[in-house]
Amino acid sequence: MKTFIFCLLLAAVYGENSNSEDFFSIMDLDGDGALQQDEIQADFYKKDINGDGYISLSEYISSFASSSPLVYTMGFFIYMDKLGGNEDGVIDQSAILSVMKIMDINGDGEISREEFERNMLKIWNTVAKETKSLLNP
Repeated sequence: MKTFIFCLLLAAVYGENSNSEDFFSIMDLDGDGALQQDEIQADFYKKDINGDGYISLSEYISSFASSSPLVYTMGFFIYMDKLGGNEDGVIDQSAILSVMKIMDINGDGEISREEFERNMLKIWNTVAKETKSLLNP
């Protein structure tokens, strides 16, 4: 039953996030067709509601309150916390550098739409594993 619920949640999330071009366009603040580190940092600062330089689970959840199922948001938070290297219950700036490293395949300091779309699938798959582990501890 848990596996069935997980599959339904995952389908809902992929359905909501299947148009990565729209998400990419939202992140691409200057509209130049590429994501730079400062644009990813701007998203970080937006989620860091209290401005302490860290994104707590409650801040992260409130950022996605209406757009994703809670368990999936928690899975993504765990993924980002691990990506930062500390696994200390918060997302810090080091997670941004890790995202840049993962997404910027050619190492030019920018994430093209193609790089974004190709690597988001890898990230979604890892997040799906984190989410599944929440449902099946």
